[in-house]
Amino acid sequence: MTRRSSAMTFGPERVNQLTGAADDLMLLVEVIDAGGFSAASARTGIPKSRLSRRIAALEEQLGVNLLLRNSRYFEVTEIGQQLYQHGRCIRSEMYAAMTLAHDSQAEAHGSLHIACPIALASVIVGRVATEFALAHPRVRLRLSTTMGTVESLTKHFDLVLLPSAQSLPDSEMIVQRLAFAPYLLVATPAVVEAAGYPAYPEGGLAVDAIGWGSAEESSCWHLIGPDQQHAELGTRIRFSSDNLLVIREAALAGLGVARLSAALCRQDIEQGRLRVLMPGWAPPPMSIYALYASRRHISIAGKLFLLELIRQFDLLFAE
Repeated sequence: MTRRSSAMTFGPERVNQLTGAADDLMLLVEVIDAGGFSAASARTGIPKSRLSRRIAALEEQLGVNLLLRNSRYFEVTEIGQQLYQHGRCIRSEMYAAMTLAHDSQAEAHGSLHIACPIALASVIVGRVATEFALAHPRVRLRLSTTMGTVESLTKHFDLVLLPSAQSLPDSEMIVQRLAFAPYLLVATPAVVEAAGYPAYPEGGLAVDAIGWGSAEESSCWHLIGPDQQHAELGTRIRFSSDNLLVIREAALAGLGVARLSAALCRQDIEQGRLRVLMPGWAPPPMSIYALYASRRHISIAGKLFLLELIRQFDLLFAE
């Protein structure tokens, strides 16, 4: 008796469908990374109309809405965000394979100067830079956490890593979105209890808040909830800083509710030092960009560092 193989097999038509869906998923990642069809078209060279048709075809094939958009509005649905994360993981593996191919053809060498905020360096970039320097002994790598204006930084550094809640304005620099960093509302268990365990951002906080930026004294925090609902949360700022590490320490000290990167406070949440306020509601994610002067000027070391950084971001934010 002949045993039938347990491996799943597909005919040519099904293989073509899966290949087309995989290609469209990568286009979805590009569109979300760029923050819209026009920006994705400029980055990839693919006409905007073609990008729109391919995403529409993917939505029709899956039977779900992935993006909500019109001439003035662009937003990723919940299922679109989930597919985006899967697509980033797939792309991460592709980048890993590309890195191996690059390494086999040319060895990275020379100097690589990188600038990024201290919190970003503490969470991931410092570790990636150290591992990269160990893996590429011919590269002289310098990581600076001294920030200035984007224009001044790009004159002195090969790569500038910049978190931003908004799309960056057009400039002569190359701008590449590396990742979406989710943010959370967090506080100590005592502060969450004092706040009354609110489930919906209605009215204002019953406890103090920790501001981000020296000019923030009182404001409404914009939150995104289930099914992409939007709400404003009134806050009373007692303490503020422009440094996320300081904000984290203030939150741990019980000064109030803070907006923190999920990656920065993940261990605090796991160990019970901080709790999430209003689960299901969160500040908008922060985009992390890489800026550099010109594709012609970025070295092999710079390209390989960006590939590895994207891969590590995908792993970090997939947790």
